[in-house]
Amino acid sequence: MDFYLLVFKNTTDALKGEEELKQKKIEHAVYPTPPQILGSCGISLRFTKDELDVVSKLIEKEMNYKALYKLSKMSIIKIKEYDVN
Repeated sequence: MDFYLLVFKNTTDALKGEEELKQKKIEHAVYPTPPQILGSCGISLRFTKDELDVVSKLIEKEMNYKALYKLSKMSIIKIKEYDVN
């Protein structure tokens, strides 16, 4: 089953991100960042396609994150990277 992973630069941003998802009642799980994803902290937030739209809108407005990935059995695909502009 495919799922999505929101990764962060540091643990502080990951914890803030998790709190935001909790406050907005967005279903998610804290998940270890796969070792193939370099330059990220060890904590990521995992969610399903059902939450993708609402999470995408949230990260556009309010959240400091590093990148959004889609994970499947066979691949890890970067969907979006944080744009500082």
